[in-house]
Amino acid sequence: MRVTLTLSDCPPFDLFTRNEQKAIVQNILAILKTSKGSCPGLRGYGIDPEILHKPIPVAKAAYSVSISKQLAEYVPEATLISLEFEDDPNHPEILNPILEVMIP
Repeated sequence: MRVTLTLSDCPPFDLFTRNEQKAIVQNILAILKTSKGSCPGLRGYGIDPEILHKPIPVAKAAYSVSISKQLAEYVPEATLISLEFEDDPNHPEILNPILEVMIP
């Protein structure tokens, strides 16, 4: 199943879901919303906040590499198909990722 994910339309988390696809989507969104180093016991989990202090083209490239590595390590059942960034003319300094992933 192909799923498009954005942080702007993130649904509420259901910690006790029995739906495997929903759990995978929640895991991916949790990675996107977590700063690397902030999770006790899993300091490598999440997106490196230093990425956000780089010039936009560099930040986009670094973010792409980071999310690819995070998905490979923490959500191996999901396959990243594409990653784009939505541009907000009012806030060009903010990265708004749009991920397309394939989940079983």
